[in-house]
Amino acid sequence: MARFHDTRAAALAQQIDQINVIGWEGACDMALQQHPVKGVLSPVETALHFDIFLARSKDTADKRQAIWAQQVSQGISGIEWYTVEYGGMALELPRLCEELTLVPGDKEILMNSKSVALDFLAHWNLAFKLWRYDRETDERWLSSQWSQFYQEYLQREWLELWAEDEVYQILLKDGTLQDKPTFAINACCCWGNPLAVHRTTAYSDSGSSWFQWNNFTPWR
Repeated sequence: MARFHDTRAAALAQQIDQINVIGWEGACDMALQQHPVKGVLSPVETALHFDIFLARSKDTADKRQAIWAQQVSQGISGIEWYTVEYGGMALELPRLCEELTLVPGDKEILMNSKSVALDFLAHWNLAFKLWRYDRETDERWLSSQWSQFYQEYLQREWLELWAEDEVYQILLKDGTLQDKPTFAINACCCWGNPLAVHRTTAYSDSGSSWFQWNNFTPWR
């Protein structure tokens, strides 16, 4: 379970979560109300319903902004610490909580964790194949080497890691099923604005490069 860098952040994150839930439920209610009368509403009534929907969306966004403003004014870090576990090894790394925003000093916390993550990945590099995701190619996943990952690591500012350990069944030619365990450790080399690294529209000022260590060939 993740823990907050600043204990005061838990209450703010909970408030944001409640605001999001209420806003989502309001949008769903609006959709359900319109579904039975589809084609019955006049253009004026349709426009009114849409205006109400926009007003609720803006109200939700304004409430979130108010919480974030409070967070920044009080200097409450938006960083949470999460645990990555694999093969009996565990490490704790920082990330920006999805419900919160960035305050001064948060990015430095992310950047200071690079070497800890690197040691973890170097250990498992000896056991698994390494791939790099490239959205510009038809193959998507390209075979990679530690030297290529390390060069990217040196150029980027912090790492985000997550591990996968699953078992699924495959159908053999004789009609029997066989369990096939799959193991993967993922690492994103991130740079730029932590609030924008996962937005494709933010590239190339902010973004991430995705590498994966695994015991299988990734999907294409």
